[in-house]
Order: sequence, then structure tokens, then C-alpha cells
Amino acid sequence: MNRDTYLKVSAAVGVGLVLWGGYRLYRQRKGLGEGNPLITRKTPQAALVSSYTNGGMKTEMRADRDMPIEQRIATIQDLVYKSVQDPKMRKLALDITNKCPERDGTCEARAIYDAVKGRVRYTGDIAAIKHGAKGPHEGIDLYQSAYRTWEFKGGDCDDHSILISTLLALNGIEPRLRVTAESARTDWGHIYAGALLPKHASSGKFTTLDTTLPGNNKFGVEVPYAKGLDFPA
Repeated sequence: MNRDTYLKVSAAVGVGLVLWGGYRLYRQRKGLGEGNPLITRKTPQAALVSSYTNGGMKTEMRADRDMPIEQRIATIQDLVYKSVQDPKMRKLALDITNKCPERDGTCEARAIYDAVKGRVRYTGDIAAIKHGAKGPHEGIDLYQSAYRTWEFKGGDCDDHSILISTLLALNGIEPRLRVTAESARTDWGHIYAGALLPKHASSGKFTTLDTTLPGNNKFGVEVPYAKGLDFPA
């Protein structure tokens, strides 16, 4: 994660967490991550540096020299909140799950996983470029709103997480965001969304919807990790 500069397009793109290199191992891990701390305190987004609008999409540049994970997640949560208010996303969410029986959250969550996996390709953020004549040479981390990720048919792990969380919430399923690190000494490297199931339960179980994993049948599958944090979406 570039801690000096990041870009957010509120109608289209925004900042993202760096996806750790490679999924060398993945397997079904029932109960994996149970007991992760749930971070519920409110954290403000990083300071707004500049913004512009072009083609109906608003771009915001935000920066912080020492960006904590809570601050990064705050931007994701903000985009989920805005995405849930988009009528186009409500229609899409219900279209995706219209063949599921009523009140069947597992069917709905799986339908959402299949729809996103089948349409949205995993792709990285902007590679290192020169930020103007006097600017640094560094990459740009991006976040996209749920609608733009669906429209663009591509995004990285945070974009997938925003889209999945939005579609779950609009079907009455509480989404959670899970951030993980490959080792106890490394920075947070991956994020994905999960559903609390069964639907409408007072204390649901986290079911993973990581649509960035290779393969088409990884519903409920998590990559092993050394440390993790859970956040409300």
C-alpha cells in the first residue's frame, strides 16, 4: 500500500489495499478466522487533497503519510454506504437473486458470488507512474463504487469487496469485511467480503465470498493467513 498518495473516484474509483503476491495455497477452512477482532469504532477518511469531475465521474485525491488500516477501511465503508443508496444497484441485487427461494440467504449469497465471479475480472491498480514533473514516481491505489466495478467488469480485491458487500446488504444479508496478512510481521495485504449466515440470525457465521481467488467454485473458501481483522461493511 502506498502510504503517501492514493486516488479515490467516488462515482467510479478509489483507494485500495495491495493484494499480496500470489495465492499459493487455498482450501476450505471451516471456522477460519473465527475470533478475529471486530473493529467497530468510526475512523475518518484521509484528508482530501484535490478533486475533479469528468464524464459524470468524480475523482478525489486523498493522502496520508502514515495511513492506518482503519483509515483505509473507512473509504471502503463510505463507498459501500453510497452504493447501497444507488437504485441501479438495488435492481441489480434483486435481479441476481430472483431465482432463490424467499429468505434463503445461502442461495442468495451463492448467486451473488457466481454473478460477480462470472462478470468481474480481477485486475490490479495503476502501476507506478510519474505524478507530474515534480511529483513522486509511485503507483496509485484505486477504489471503485459498486456500480462502476460492475460496469467496468474489472477491479482488485477492494473493488470486489465493495461490490459484494453492496449486493449482500441489498438482499438483507449483513456483510463483513475481512482484512488479512500473510505473516504476523507483514502489513495488511488482502481484503474480501463475507456474509453473516443464516440470514437474519442474531449471530450469523462468516461465510467467505472471495471472488478474487482463482477458479470458479471457491464460495466459502479462504486463503490461510497469519493475522486478520474484521470490520462492518
